[in-house]
Amino acid sequence: MNRKMSMKQFWFVLWELTKRELKRKYARSFLGILWSCVYPLMRMALVVVLFSTIFNKGIEKYPAYYFVGFLIFEFFATATQTSLTTLKDNSSLLIKSKLPRELFILSRVLTAFVNFLLGCIPFAAVLAWYRAAVTIYYFMIPVVLLLLLIFTTGMSYLVSIWFVFQRDARNIYSNFIFILRFFVAMFYSVDWVADGVKWVIQHNPLYAYIYVMRQCVVYGRMPEGMYITQMFAWAIGMFGFGILVFKKYENEVVERL
Repeated sequence: MNRKMSMKQFWFVLWELTKRELKRKYARSFLGILWSCVYPLMRMALVVVLFSTIFNKGIEKYPAYYFVGFLIFEFFATATQTSLTTLKDNSSLLIKSKLPRELFILSRVLTAFVNFLLGCIPFAAVLAWYRAAVTIYYFMIPVVLLLLLIFTTGMSYLVSIWFVFQRDARNIYSNFIFILRFFVAMFYSVDWVADGVKWVIQHNPLYAYIYVMRQCVVYGRMPEGMYITQMFAWAIGMFGFGILVFKKYENEVVERL
């Protein structure tokens, strides 16, 4: 079987792999795919109850503010962490089928994206609770999501190759994600930290996507051009670098699995 396939075949196989990942993820879950709606709502409720007296001051619509950061960060973390081991997890299929190897990475990313979209359902309910108006800045939503998806896919390509060559990558990356969680201003305002830390956060690629989404959806404002530029630059740069590394080393993958 040739690895080259038509776009129709490519999307068909990708969708089948994504469905397989979704079924595997929720196979033994009582709530099934509904858990993707319930879990972020529970996390938001917990954070609001515990930290509302500390972080609520000075942050308008704090639950919605937190929800945006949580959803975007969880999508990135889930997509990249599951992509990390995908080549190893599908080693037998990779060896037997000769399917384009990037399909397996994309299926994990799309699975995480489906979960992200389901998590947006309770987020919409939170916005309705605050009677947040639908503004012209909502046109930025698909732009932000597309760029976030591209950026995350590029990172997923990188970490999947990394794990094949270095099995300690799982533990290293897990700790990286844990630390990164505190540098995206998920549950606090970036204005509350020291200037040096603030600079680090503002140049964190994930923060750009979170900030722009908050401004457009939660507060109905057009974000600064700096963050929009960052979104495009990080998406194009990370995807380009990720796919180059993936293509360079993909032929060595089977030998090392």
